[in-house]
Amino acid sequence: MARTKEFDQEQALDAAMHLFWERGYEATSIQELVDATGVQRQSLYDTFGSKHEMFLQSLLRYQMLEGRQVRDLTKRHPKGGLPLIRAIFESCASHTVCDARGCFVVNCAAELGSSDESVAKTVRIGRDGMEELFARCLVQARNAHELKSSSSESALAQFLVNAFFGLRIMAKTRPTKAMIDNVVSVTLAALR
Repeated sequence: MARTKEFDQEQALDAAMHLFWERGYEATSIQELVDATGVQRQSLYDTFGSKHEMFLQSLLRYQMLEGRQVRDLTKRHPKGGLPLIRAIFESCASHTVCDARGCFVVNCAAELGSSDESVAKTVRIGRDGMEELFARCLVQARNAHELKSSSSESALAQFLVNAFFGLRIMAKTRPTKAMIDNVVSVTLAALR
């Protein structure tokens, strides 16, 4: 008779995600994953397949959790447009100042984006989703006569994605709140 799993897979994945987020993929050992999750080595392999698969599932979990935060912001700003873009950047600024780990997605892109196609593809999907959201907001802003820039919504959305991820990588340098607020202010001013 097969034994049932005696651990919560989401909790184990969250623990693995936080370890990978702090240490990176290469610097994280299987034993550290065992210690962080409290799950025996064989059970980790049986459940997640490999360290690499666990890493990819951690990245997807992070993206799902971040997606929830963006959906919550969207609910608070149902008309979208510039108010939603501002809310996203204010949230990003808060995370940038408060969490020196930076963004797990950005960290993954920096560490493995050029050498691991699975990671690169996962990061691109998230990036493209962010770009689509910004583009929709920019169309809404243009329709509401809030957008003064003559650049295309597509080009501006790409600019915003770059600024967003740039802010998140800056967390690793422990920037001041004033510096991050300046970056957000100038970024948003480019839309007017």
